[in-house]
Amino acid sequence: MIMKTLKFTIFTLLVGALSSNLSAQKFGTDSIQCILNIQSYQTEYTSRNYDAALIPWREVLKNCPQASQNTYIRGITMMRYLIDKTTDPALKEARIDSLLMLYDKRLEYFKVKDRAELLYTKAIEVQNYRPDNHRAIFDAYKVAFEANKNIELIAVAKIMLSARELYEKKELSVSDFTNIYTEMSDIAEMQVKKTPDDTVQIALKAAIESAFLTTDAADCVNLIKVLGERFNANKDNAEVVRTVISLLQTKECTDSELYYEGVEAYNKLNPSPAASYGLARVFYSKNEKEKAMQYFKEATETETDAVSKSTYFYEFGGLLLKEGKRGDAITYAKRAIAANPRNGKAYMLLGTAYAGVQGCGDDEVSKRAIYWVAVDQFVKAKQLDPSIANEANKSINTYSQHFPTVDDAFFLNILDGAKYDVKCGPINETTIVRTKK
Repeated sequence: MIMKTLKFTIFTLLVGALSSNLSAQKFGTDSIQCILNIQSYQTEYTSRNYDAALIPWREVLKNCPQASQNTYIRGITMMRYLIDKTTDPALKEARIDSLLMLYDKRLEYFKVKDRAELLYTKAIEVQNYRPDNHRAIFDAYKVAFEANKNIELIAVAKIMLSARELYEKKELSVSDFTNIYTEMSDIAEMQVKKTPDDTVQIALKAAIESAFLTTDAADCVNLIKVLGERFNANKDNAEVVRTVISLLQTKECTDSELYYEGVEAYNKLNPSPAASYGLARVFYSKNEKEKAMQYFKEATETETDAVSKSTYFYEFGGLLLKEGKRGDAITYAKRAIAANPRNGKAYMLLGTAYAGVQGCGDDEVSKRAIYWVAVDQFVKAKQLDPSIANEANKSINTYSQHFPTVDDAFFLNILDGAKYDVKCGPINETTIVRTKK
């Protein structure tokens, strides 16, 4: 019965092959032998007897490579089997080459429904079997990406990570590496926008950014040179302009003309509180204070997100403090805290501004009481934001040295731990007496 079924199957295949105009193309010059080999390897393959299946399968691959896509689909499975059991390094490399060749030949001979997906799978093979060959990994994922730029974000991240390895080995120029980053970053931004609550996508986007921003390619000189070219060619593209601004801000390259031009261009293309705030900083740095305050007011009045509004108040307060406008800095620090009571950096700013207020008191305790309220702010800062604890502790240690002595307090009948009101200029706080031991 089995023999009859086998003969019938071969006969059916032969009739189909010989009656087709494409017989020679599909089954080669010896159609009968090709079909026999197909039947032979399929039987062994189905039984997972890969060693036996490989002999007739190789004949099919050699003599009738266009017979069926299954030649490649099943061949990939068998080649993985061979690779995994191979111990000889040279032979293993040769078999890896053969595995990758099967992907190429399938794409050459057949119209694959999802070409990009197959190329992506090939890239995974390259990474799995040649994890240290970053050039091959990069090239494989890039080919898949070019076939479909809506490819999964994990593939985009792998392109960027491989590019970083190549850059570190000086196999990519700063310009090429930066251009790869900007393209991959734009793709990541768009994909995260589609699924803003997907933590995996967000993590992948962060990995893409980190792969670039933690290299020396991201210094201001290189960024301004490379991003300047991109900006000048895309001044009407809001996404490109936004990326340029974001990169310059992240690397603190905001004193450049490119940043100024970028912020102004983005505000025209996409007016927003962030853009208005950027312009406020631009004009403030150019000493155009009236325009700066106009844009700053616009930013804080139109911003609906409390955290962002708090950041604007804090950063502008910092600018004012650098200019010696201590009273104004205190005002903006307090506004930052009012907008977001958990803004630890705003408390740091407030404490620093308090510590520099002059002309308070007429005795050693009242003159030095400003340091109590300053330290109070530093303590709050590190409680709210552990990331700035080191900075806060340094300020606490510095300004605690200016506390009044035990003798100063004793002479005025003031005891440690007692409440004390500090009212001097912009300061109006109640604190606790502490003396320098």
